[in-house]
Formats: sequence, C-alpha cells, structure tokens
Amino acid sequence: MFNIPSARLTVPRAAAGEIVRQNLIDTVLNSPTKLVYIHAGAGHGKTTLLSQFANSTEKVVWLSLDGENDIFTFINTLCEAVKQTFPEFDFSASEYLPFSEKNNFISMLAGALICSIENISGDFVAIMDDLHTIEEDEVKKLITCLIKYLPNNAKLCFGSREAPWQDFLSFKVKGKITELTQKELAFTREEIVGILGFDDPAIYGSTEGWPLAIRSFQVLLENGISIGDITSYGNETLYAYLFRECIANLNSDMVDFLKKSACFDVLDAQMLDNVLNKKNTRLMLESLVSRNIFTIKTGDGFYRYHALFRSGLLETGDKDQMPLLRQKAARYYFDHKQYSRAARYAIDSKDDELLENIILACYRDYVKAGNYNELRIWFRALNDAAVELNPRILVAKGAFLSVLGNFVQAKACLEAAIPLMNRDDKELYFEAMMHKARVLRNFVSFEESNRLLDELIAKLDDPTGELAYSVVIEKLYNLCWNSQIGEAYALARHMIESCAHVGNIKIMRWFERYLCTIQFFAGRMKESVYYYEKSLELPEDELNYLGMHSTGIYVAKAYQMLGERSRSLSALSEELQRLRNTGNYEEMWAGYLLAAEIHFQNTFIDKMNGENASYETAVKYFTLADEYAPLYRKTNFQMHWAKMQRLTYSLIFTDDPKEDIVREIFENLDQAGAYLKSLVLARLMGYFSAISDYPNAVKCANLCIETGESSGMLLHASLAYGVLVRAAIETKDHEKATSLAGRYLKLCSDHGFYEYFRLRKAYDPVLEFAYNYGIEPEFTKQMIEFAGYRPKKVYIETLGAFTVYQDRSKQKLLKFRSKKERELLAFLLDAGDQGATKEQIYNAIWWESESNNIKNLIAVNLRHIKNDLECTGIMESVIYRENRYFICRDEIACDIDLFERIYEEFKLHNTKVQAKNLLSLYKGEYLSDFEALWATAKRIRYHEIYEEAAKYCL
Repeated sequence: MFNIPSARLTVPRAAAGEIVRQNLIDTVLNSPTKLVYIHAGAGHGKTTLLSQFANSTEKVVWLSLDGENDIFTFINTLCEAVKQTFPEFDFSASEYLPFSEKNNFISMLAGALICSIENISGDFVAIMDDLHTIEEDEVKKLITCLIKYLPNNAKLCFGSREAPWQDFLSFKVKGKITELTQKELAFTREEIVGILGFDDPAIYGSTEGWPLAIRSFQVLLENGISIGDITSYGNETLYAYLFRECIANLNSDMVDFLKKSACFDVLDAQMLDNVLNKKNTRLMLESLVSRNIFTIKTGDGFYRYHALFRSGLLETGDKDQMPLLRQKAARYYFDHKQYSRAARYAIDSKDDELLENIILACYRDYVKAGNYNELRIWFRALNDAAVELNPRILVAKGAFLSVLGNFVQAKACLEAAIPLMNRDDKELYFEAMMHKARVLRNFVSFEESNRLLDELIAKLDDPTGELAYSVVIEKLYNLCWNSQIGEAYALARHMIESCAHVGNIKIMRWFERYLCTIQFFAGRMKESVYYYEKSLELPEDELNYLGMHSTGIYVAKAYQMLGERSRSLSALSEELQRLRNTGNYEEMWAGYLLAAEIHFQNTFIDKMNGENASYETAVKYFTLADEYAPLYRKTNFQMHWAKMQRLTYSLIFTDDPKEDIVREIFENLDQAGAYLKSLVLARLMGYFSAISDYPNAVKCANLCIETGESSGMLLHASLAYGVLVRAAIETKDHEKATSLAGRYLKLCSDHGFYEYFRLRKAYDPVLEFAYNYGIEPEFTKQMIEFAGYRPKKVYIETLGAFTVYQDRSKQKLLKFRSKKERELLAFLLDAGDQGATKEQIYNAIWWESESNNIKNLIAVNLRHIKNDLECTGIMESVIYRENRYFICRDEIACDIDLFERIYEEFKLHNTKVQAKNLLSLYKGEYLSDFEALWATAKRIRYHEIYEEAAKYCL
C-alpha cells in the first residue's frame, strides 16, 4: 500500500573493505540506557556504525528517514519498518486521520502506537537514521512522545548530523541517553593505516580522522590518481577538493550524467534512460558502484548516491534544468501508471496540471484501497485557486473527504463543484450527488439523503448496471440504519430480480451480498451467514470494491448468536483490520459498536457462568465507538445514539446512581430509532435481571418485543421472549410459560439464536421446562447438547427435613432402603466438591457402630445410593476419585444451591424481592431431621442468613 523503497527499511549491507568499529559497537550494545544518540557531520560513518550495531543485534527495526514532514507519512513508514521484523505488528495510522484536527491528536496517536509496540513479543532495537531530515514539529512531537514513554521491550537509536533537540536535554541531565559524537567516530591513526596501507602524517593531520575524507583518498589511490601535497583544510574545503579530484578523471559523459541524475534521490535506470535520452544508464551506474565512487545499489534494483556526494553534484549542476528533469520523470511515471512516484516529482516540479491528472487517474482506486494519506498530501499540494475552477478535482476531493468522514469540507467541495459541472457528464454528476447523499445522511438526516438518492435512481439509464448499484447501495445502507428493514429487504429483492431478469448476474450477486447486512438487522442470523459465505465466492477485486459497505462486522455478530464464538471473533478481527487499513470511517463506527457488543456479551456470559472474565476489551471498543459516533456528524440520529450509548454503558460500567441513569434512559427512549431502542431495552432487561428486579425486566422485555416486531427486527425481541419465559417459570404460571417457551424456542430455532443458552443459570430452567413438557423437542435437545446441560432428575430439599423428590413439582418422593443410606447421601452432598474419605464417612455416620466390618457397611450403602438414584435415570451418581467419594450433581437440583445464589445477589443489590425469596426457601433448619455434628456449621450459617433476610423485610 505504501510506496517505500525497501532499502530504507533494511539494514545497509557492509561495503567491501569496511572497517568494523568493534569498540563503538560494544559501547552501544552494552549501554545501560534505552536511548542512544549518534551525531556528527556528514561522512563520519554514522550509518555504517548503526548498521554494524544492527548486524550485532538479534531483533532490529531499521528506518532510514528521508524528510518525512507529514505525520502520517512518518508513522506509516515507521510501521512498515516494524513489520519487516515483526510481520504480525498491527497498527493502522489511517484509523486516526479523522482526529488529526483535535488538540490532543499527537498524544492520542503516540499513545495508540506505543500500546501496539508493547504488544510485540520479545525485546528489540529500533534504529532511525538521518533524524536531521525531520523538520515538521508534529513529527518531532511524536518522536519525543515515543522517547518519553518508550516501552520496556524497546531500545531506540538515532543517527543525525545535528546535536540532540531541546526535548532530549532532560534525558541527558538524568543520564538516560548514551551519546556518541564526531570525536568518537573519527578514525584513529591505526585505523587509517589499515585502510590506506601506509602511514602518512599529513593525511592524518589534514583529515583529523574524518572517515569520508579517508575513504575519498582511498578511492583516488585505487583509481591511480596521484595525491600531491596535502595541505590542512577545513572539512568542507577538504571535501570540495577531494570531490573535484574524484570526478576530474571521469569522462565528460559520465560527469554530465552524474550532475543531471543527482536531482533524483532514487536512481531508476529505466526512468533515467527516458529522461536523459540514454540507453546505457544501468551500465553507467554499475560502473560507479564497481569503482566505489560513492554509488550504492539498493536491494530493490535501484541505486542512490552517498548523501554528501549527491550534495556536491547538486551544487555544481544546472539548477535551472533540475525542475525540468523532475517534470519529465513525473510524466514518465504517469505514463507508466506509477502514480505515487509521478505525484512526488510533479509536486517537486510544481506541475499542478500534471498532479491534477494523476489524482483524477487514480483517486478512485486509492480510495478503494484506503491509501488516503497520499491523496491527502496531493490535495494539499495543489494550488487552491486552480482546484476551485476544476469541477472534476472538486468532486474528487469531495469524494475523498466524504469517505474520510470529513463531511464539513466534503460538503463545501461538492457544493462548489455541482454548479460548474457539465450535466451531460453523467458519471461525474452521479458521483458528486452520491457523495452529497452521504453528506446529507451525516449532516441532515437519512430522509433527506434518501430523497436525493430517489431522484438519482429515477434518472438512471440502466437500472441494473454498476452505476445503479452505487446509488441503490447507499439507500440500502440508509434504510438499514434508519430501522426501515422491510423497505430495505423489498428494495434489495427488487434489484436482485431485475438484474436476474436482464441477465446481469454480476450486479445481482453484489446485491445478494448485502442481504447479509439486511438479514442481520432483521434478526435472521442463519440467513445473514448464508449470504456472507456465498459472497466469499466473488472475485477479490470485486470484494475490495464492495467493501466500502461492510458485511463482515454484521456477520461477526451473527456467528456469535449462532454459538460460533471463535469464528465470530476471527471475522470481527479481520474486518476491523480491513476497515482500519482502508480507513472506512463511516463503517468503523459501526464496527467498533458491534465489537463492543460482541465482547460485552462474551464477557457477560462468562462472568454469569462463574468464570474470571474482564470487560476491559468491551470498554475499549465502547470508548472508540463513543469517539467515532459524533465525529464530523451533526444529525440528531448520531447525537442521540451517542448519548444513549453513553447512558446504557454507564449503567453497567460506572458507579453513578443507577436510578438517575435509568430514568434518563426512559426519558430519551422514544426519540430513538427501532434498532437503538431495541438494543437499549435489551441492555435494561439484562441489568434488571442481574439485580433480580423481574417486574422491570418483564416491562422492558414487553417493550422490546413490541418495538422489534413492529419494525421487523427480531434479534432483541426474540431474546426478550426468553426473559418472559424465565419470569413465567419463576412465578409458576404453567400455561403462560408453555406458550412463551414455544414462541421463544421457535424463534431461536428459525433464526439462529443459540449463544444465550450458554448462560446456564438463566436458561437451564427454560431448557428443563421445555424438555419436561415436550416443547420444540428437537431444538430443545439440540440446545441441551450445545449448552452442556443435563436435565435435572432429582430435586432435594435440605432446608428443613432432608427430602428427595423424583419430579420438579415435588409430588413423587424417592424412597431409600435405610436411614443410614439416606444420611450418607446427605453427608456426601454436604461435603460438596471436597468429597469424603471412608475414614471421614465412618467418623460422621458409623462412629457408634459395633460392626467389625465398617468398610463393608459403607460399600453396601454407597451401592444402595447408586441403585436408588439409577431408578430416576441418573446413571452416574457416586464418583470415587483419589480415595474420596463424591456425589455427581449434574442431574440433581438442591435447594441450598439456589439459596446460596440468591444470597449472593442479595448481598450485591439488597432488594426485598431477593430477601423474600430467601425466606420462602428457608423451611426450617438445615438438615433438621439429622442430629449431625458435621452439619452444624452450615446450619448456623443458613439460619443467620434467614434472620438477616427477615430483618430486612421488616
């Protein structure tokens, strides 16, 4: 995506005869600081030393800076460098383009980048060479932030011609920086002897160990040039002398080539043949490389001159000719459709006309690919006066800004373009009006946007072509998010049938793909997944184009509801990464919103099932969704969504007064669209259910069903039926529970709502009820297996007399063969997960026995328990493991489990409903018909809970 020469991202290869500066390498390697700064004038071997250090390090990130004076260009280049070493590195700067005008933009961007760097496994060194080329304050501030908050796994090394910036001074004062200067980099006399092969005091004295000068002497000597008396020069004068000597003995054609080609920082042989009207450029460059005349062959087949050598060539070259040469290079690359290079040289040569042509030739493809930063730089480089007179450029800029999410400036560009354009240019007119419709939905309303789209649909010459798709898809998007699902589905089906009728299968499949999103909003998860998976058969280039309107974020939620959690997270991760890479900011808000929903639901279910789970990821995505919701948007829809979103999640994640939040939510509920209203009511259902406020949970469930069914959006409405079923079962309203369970399970079966059945405490009673009364038996059996639920076959009361029933209604008692068998079962139930050894069983139950064979008594009674419970259908009741006996509770319901659970809720929420439930369960002292010392501790504890609840109800 980014046109960065690979040579800038890879450690330079060692030159022939290069002197290894081991003492300096060791200084850097053994430095206790995490920041190293090497600075000296040109030609002092900074890059050579850094490359030698890099080659002595296991994990290194290399970046040769080149005046990246745009913050996004810098960070994209840095990220590409990191990916060379760590391909899994995940950071997309384009995600932060919409925030570039915020006051805290740099700290926000730096913080996000640092967090991503912290996720890299293992320690590494990042090297940035040529730091002096950076002049832009924003880039300098970002680098300063990286230094200030450098992660523990990273070490940072800089190479520069300049002394450290002012921002580095605090690190120097604190001794947190290792600094190498010109003095340390100069060659010693011994090193010079090793390079030249002889000791010459005059050379050492005149150069003062300057590495570039020494290498220049070496080049002259190797090329048979006699070195006369060496006088003492300053560095610049000495280099000018050596530079002249180096090129003086080259033929005139080569010198002319050097001076003309020096205006290009990257030497492309084919481009130079064209621009300089030559046929042997590559041979000339190879000759310079082989003769060590300061020319380097990079890894990607291009070449470059040493910076100081190039500087000398530029000083002696024809400065008037250089812009013309760059302009010719720009046209060469434009003709070869290498638009990135073409734009760079067009900007350098100030050729606005060519830059406009470059933008018009490629902006649609760049937008599809998410290559926004280059477009941003190009539009900034254009002359504003010229842009204002060119409707095509205005539309291109408006389209770019619209996709970027900057609807304020997009609106200005499009409104300026429309009066200037020729209405006969239908493609340009439709493009402008489509983006105006995008602006309207984010600035005014969905309704205003749809009015404009309807006008465009009426003007279509071919109602089934690609242009028709690009208009209609915007209306389908509007209808979905405006909760007009019936209309969206009808329009999509109409377009599919129309395309099929004329044989336009390609566009038909494009519309079929978007049924994934429509069916998601309708609450039909199976259908959503079907159309998504079918769309994966489309060619990759078509999917890239269609990706402007996401389906991946919706199918991720659909997979989750179908119980495919890992597939859901995989689809979500892939789609969010795609949206970040392409910078699709309008869909990114929806992506973060659904990511928050998915992670919240996963965590909520895990926590309710007793697992140690955190809402951290859900909160992260809620925060991002909250930031993106109002970004560059002004509609009541977006403002209200952002407000309701904050209120709903503050109810879950903050300690703010809950009654005030709930009241404010209900005060604003009727202003919400059907989808948002259903979503908020579903969150309220979950909140009230969690605090055992079943009347309010039922109230919200009924409102959710009414909202969802009237708008054709069944996801949250179907879940609301689950709440009503649970409430009916809880209040023992058999007739109502039967009717609601049938409706609920049928909806879940038809549309793919499986995931909530993992919520064992809430939905096991529903499955048990359906299983016992034969409601939707096939689907019930499927969900029992999915959730890992085993229907209860025995119901035991321990609060009061110890009683065992064979049915939930507690009408059929289970009889035991002896009192000791009955007491042994009670004792093992009391032991719980700890189990009991034979010795503990003896001490608890048979301590008074005069039998000579206690082990046999225990074995016989354990066998009786197994046999008696087998009569109820429990095939595995007694488990022997590690010399201990346990009762398997999977198919046994016990009143103390419910008592304990309600008490935990009572401690959290202190409601009278919970207190009364505790009182109704407590029918007497724990195991009151056993005079058992082993039951004393729980007997006391449960009685204290009873008294606490009774006192609360007074």
